[in-house]
Amino acid sequence: MIIFTQHALLKLEQRGIKKVLVLETLKKPEKVLLSRNNREIALKKFGKLYLKVVFRQEQKNIVVITQHWIGDIQ
Repeated sequence: MIIFTQHALLKLEQRGIKKVLVLETLKKPEKVLLSRNNREIALKKFGKLYLKVVFRQEQKNIVVITQHWIGDIQ
């Protein structure tokens, strides 16, 4: 199950990001990076920008912490 934190839902609205794009990024990422505090980052390109989704695994669930657009990945 994919769970969105209150913060993630707020940022979806503020940044005008569609939830379906976050779900697609999590299901078929182009790249997954390890982050701090047991978090991971999923990246997927849509047009000229990458959607960066920060999440953590909790048992069998994926908890989305936040998401935003970035121009490039290294």
